[in-house]
Amino acid sequence: MENSNVNGTNPQGGDLSNFKDAFNTYQKNQVKNKRKSKEDILAKYFTPRKTKETFRILPYKTKFFFTEAFFHVVPINSAGGKKVYGKIYCPAHNDPKVQKVVNGVPQLDGNGKPLMIPSPCPLCDKAKKILATQDPSLKNVKKDDLTAQQKVVWDKNREIFMEAGKWDAKKFYIVKGIDKGAEKDGVKFWRFKHNFKNQGTLDKLFPILDDFNTQNSVSFADPVNGTDLSIIMADTEFNKRVYKTISAITTRNKSPLHADPIVVRQWLDDTTTWREVFKPKTAPGITPYIFLEMASTGNNPYWDDSDTSNKHWVFPGRPELEAAANTRKANLDADGDENFEYASDLEEGPRTTIANVTPSTVGTYSDDAEDITAKTVAPVTQVADEHDDLAGDAEDVPPTGDYEDLPF
Repeated sequence: MENSNVNGTNPQGGDLSNFKDAFNTYQKNQVKNKRKSKEDILAKYFTPRKTKETFRILPYKTKFFFTEAFFHVVPINSAGGKKVYGKIYCPAHNDPKVQKVVNGVPQLDGNGKPLMIPSPCPLCDKAKKILATQDPSLKNVKKDDLTAQQKVVWDKNREIFMEAGKWDAKKFYIVKGIDKGAEKDGVKFWRFKHNFKNQGTLDKLFPILDDFNTQNSVSFADPVNGTDLSIIMADTEFNKRVYKTISAITTRNKSPLHADPIVVRQWLDDTTTWREVFKPKTAPGITPYIFLEMASTGNNPYWDDSDTSNKHWVFPGRPELEAAANTRKANLDADGDENFEYASDLEEGPRTTIANVTPSTVGTYSDDAEDITAKTVAPVTQVADEHDDLAGDAEDVPPTGDYEDLPF
């Protein structure tokens, strides 16, 4: 007799794959509705700090075992009023493009199609504006041909270039896997920087993973015969401060993902993506776009829990926003409820979207289409959970000990 469940269907009615998707959504909603602590958020980050760490890369369906994503690494305010290097989600590089709008009129290209540009990002915009202050007179002039006077201009241009680079988005790689030293946390995401000298984490991973595949004729991510990674950490000094950095990565022998098949299935069925972990930064009463604007001037808001008896939001220079953020009240005069629900059969298909910017939110734009950002006045929305935004700050939480991540 033919197995009626081979294609994921139930002979008595119902699609098993649809049920699995519904169950995953249900589980995510249970987690989403819970108040998140810093510990909960950090549990989804894999940040190697111990002398020896063990990580297992989960099976992947994409071309590469990693995802490329972009974040700004800039000084931001944190608990206690301290400045730390924070990794901030870049909408220009991570979000879908939006249609260019000039004076309220959507622009079209030569073929009559919408003229699309990167989503607005104040930090990218700041980098571009700084770069625009360079002296253009040395364009196409070789360094060896510079006069003494031109050399002064060249040095100044280089300073401007370096300053602009501090605000530009940086490429990172994100790998989904299991921290074997904390299996109870389930699926985690390992984010590490791109290295232009080909001496970074990805450059260490590729050769040893390829060697394992060749020697064993099986993928390193195979749930039955794959391998765990041994990561050796070491100290390095930069600007008179000590940081943790990866010294070496090696593969182990072939081994199952976990001895318990139920645990294996839970990990393999986990549909969490990096976007649910490395979220855009925000705060109560403001959007991620406004947070980026504030960060570009060094005035970003932050959750201050340095005094356990007085945990509160701080908005430097914006007392009205700070007061509103620290006051929780129901608005009985509101015209509408953004959480108003409808019967589930009124809509079909997914109800969420990645883009947080629409053509209607993009304001005037006078530059060329190649420009990285548009000027916009973003709408203000209330954050449902005062700790949801902390996902973006998780790596800014001081680690155990005196070590920090390298600020570049």
